[in-house]
Amino acid sequence: MYRRYSQAAGNGASLSQLKRSRIKDLVIILLAVLLIASLAFGIPAMQQGNSTRTAYIQRILAECDEAIRLTSTLSRNAGADSAGILAKVRSNLYAIRIISDLNAARGGGILVPEERILSLQNTVDRYLTYITTGMDTGEYQTGLQTALEELQTTLSALD
Repeated sequence: MYRRYSQAAGNGASLSQLKRSRIKDLVIILLAVLLIASLAFGIPAMQQGNSTRTAYIQRILAECDEAIRLTSTLSRNAGADSAGILAKVRSNLYAIRIISDLNAARGGGILVPEERILSLQNTVDRYLTYITTGMDTGEYQTGLQTALEELQTTLSALD
C-alpha cells in the first residue's frame, strides 16, 4: 500500500538513520582532517623547539669558551688588567644566566642551575677581592677555570 515517511526507497533503512550515518561520516572525515593538519603543523613546531634549545646551548658554550679564554689570560699574581678581565668574565656569566632563563621561559627547562652560576660569580668576587689586596690569586684562577671547564663539559653533554 502506502509507504511510511521514514522508510527509504530501496534498502529499508529509515531517513533519520541515513542522516545520522551521513553526519557520523562527516564528523569522522572532519576529525581525520584535523588530525592530519595538527600533525602537519605540530611536528615542525617541535623540531623548531629542539633547534632553538640547541642554539641556546651553543650560545652558552660560546660564552663559556670566552670566559675560559679570558680566565687563562689572567696572571697568577694580580695584574693591572685583571679587574677588567674579571668584569668580562662576569658579563659572560650574566649572558649564560639570561640564555638559560630564556630557555626556561620557553618551556625547555633551565640549562644551567642558578646555584652553579652564583658559585662562579662568588669565585669571581673572591678573586677580585684578592686582587685588590695584592695577595696571590693562583688558587682562584685555577678554581675558576676548572669550574668553567666543568660547566662546558656538562653543557657539551646536553648538546
